[in-house]
Amino acid sequence: MTFTIILLAVSLSTDALGVGTVYGLRRIRIPLGSKLFICFFSIIYSAVAQALGKTLSSVLSKDLSNFIGVGILFFMGIWIILQSIMGSNESPRKKELVRTGTLLEIAIKSLGITIQIIRNPIEVDFDKSGTIDLRESILLGFALSLDAIGVGIGSSLAGCQSILIPFAVGFFQLIFLYIGLFIGNRITSYGRINKKIISIIPGILLIALGISRLI
Repeated sequence: MTFTIILLAVSLSTDALGVGTVYGLRRIRIPLGSKLFICFFSIIYSAVAQALGKTLSSVLSKDLSNFIGVGILFFMGIWIILQSIMGSNESPRKKELVRTGTLLEIAIKSLGITIQIIRNPIEVDFDKSGTIDLRESILLGFALSLDAIGVGIGSSLAGCQSILIPFAVGFFQLIFLYIGLFIGNRITSYGRINKKIISIIPGILLIALGISRLI
């Protein structure tokens, strides 16, 4: 079970490595408080997803739960790989539209608050200050944890249920973010990073996790 927890946590945290590396290259700072916010939200999203999966597994037969869970893991893994491959083949214009767009914008006019759910976690530094503040860290934590919702439900249905999983996800998100920033601060060119390989790794790990639940 320990290996499964680590494999799942790593697969959900690899995006933080890529984002941290790009932020390091751009010399964008992420203060400790913002890093802890990102870690906290990763834990929350993973815990909620696991709870949903556990609830579903309680009303479904064990075999059906495992089948659905493994299916979700395979689907998410293949989806991530296809997104990585297709994303690298998009035209520069389309990439720019995706880079600068939002998935959803919620305006609470009475409070003067606008909540943006972004397409690309790399573009969280809205004010171009060169620092990810606490507000921006909430968005970054959400963006980095989107996959955790589907994968958390799937893994829980497949029998990967442990109170340690959300904490492991938060821990690896934090560690990979630090590693990414460290790497980014010490290289001088985007060209030295094979972004496709970094973005494909989570998909491969999720498929491997799905296979392990069948053995």
